[in-house]
Amino acid sequence: MSEFDFKPQAWPKIAIVAGEASGDVLGASLIVELKKLYPSADFVGVAGPKMLTAGAKTIEPMETLSVGGVVEVVKHLPELLRLRKRLINSCQLSKPDLFIGIDAPDFNIGLAQKIKRLGVPTVHYVSPSIWAWRPERINKIKAAVNHVLLLLPFEKEIFDNAGVPATFVGHPLADQMPLKVEQASYREILNIAKGVNALAILPGSRQREVLALAPLFIETAKKLAEKYPDLVFLVPFITRETRLLFERELWRQQAENLNWRLMFGHSHEAMSAADVVLLASGTAALESMLAKKPTVVAYRVSELTYKIVKRKYLLPYVSLPNIISKQFLMPEFLQHDASAENLVLAISNYLDDKPLQQSIAAKFADLHAVMRCSAGQRAAQAIYSMLSKG
Repeated sequence: MSEFDFKPQAWPKIAIVAGEASGDVLGASLIVELKKLYPSADFVGVAGPKMLTAGAKTIEPMETLSVGGVVEVVKHLPELLRLRKRLINSCQLSKPDLFIGIDAPDFNIGLAQKIKRLGVPTVHYVSPSIWAWRPERINKIKAAVNHVLLLLPFEKEIFDNAGVPATFVGHPLADQMPLKVEQASYREILNIAKGVNALAILPGSRQREVLALAPLFIETAKKLAEKYPDLVFLVPFITRETRLLFERELWRQQAENLNWRLMFGHSHEAMSAADVVLLASGTAALESMLAKKPTVVAYRVSELTYKIVKRKYLLPYVSLPNIISKQFLMPEFLQHDASAENLVLAISNYLDDKPLQQSIAAKFADLHAVMRCSAGQRAAQAIYSMLSKG
């Protein structure tokens, strides 16, 4: 019996695989919109909490795919290969009408290629960063995927030139978040006194990221607290595991007495209430841009992963807002440059300069307007057109 336990008479039957928290947001939005077009649609695969709430079923916790970095993936390779085999076998038995892979390209593109050979149409949601490194991957995408759904406007031309069917859909976060942020209301919700500075800290959604960045971010917070005694630190977490890792580091550094506000979820509220944001490079940078907040980005990976990626990377920046704008709107401190001293200086520059905060917010508002284009509806419509032709 297939592990893809689709409902009887469901149509279309959609196999769907998301790799991490950002993919869960995209998947949930897509499922909601597809169900408006196909009320009997059924979604089974690897899904996160938001996708489960939207009606998907999962055969494996999404955390299994939340692995980043070249070396880190190698360590988990046997587990990932077993999961891929399970998914392929399930598709072979259940014969879904469509496979959708959301982000996690190193896993999902190879998976899509094998599923496509079974006669199942395939869609990949979120282009791999072929414009940043390993541009040759577009050939593998072309072989594996019938259609690509794109988050960034400049990606469309790249795929058109390569002869890969693709649709720019934008990002659902840009639709969900308001163009104007009412900071005062969020500060009231989080009980932050008027005139008190607040720093949102997001150390990553993966346990590996928190292990790498929590020591640095907490050391930074300690130094900032010496300079700004009333500074409030807002720290949202995706899982209990990541919160526990962060709390252990708090006690290790004897920093538990700072003005911490640790919370589950509520990253949007934390960013909106904050004056400045410190975060791990990733989709959180896009969310911070949409919250119109001055943001400082840091990231650390294994030394081998860093050397491999640095040698092949084509752009001078890694954060989506910087890539979209083609300028350093968010200071980035990667690997050896990610020091508490550098982070304190960058954050202090923002905290001490209100006109600079306002200037950054205005630029982020312009970028937000470009990204705001009913992403879930666009993505669902592209899939509807694809299934209608099939």
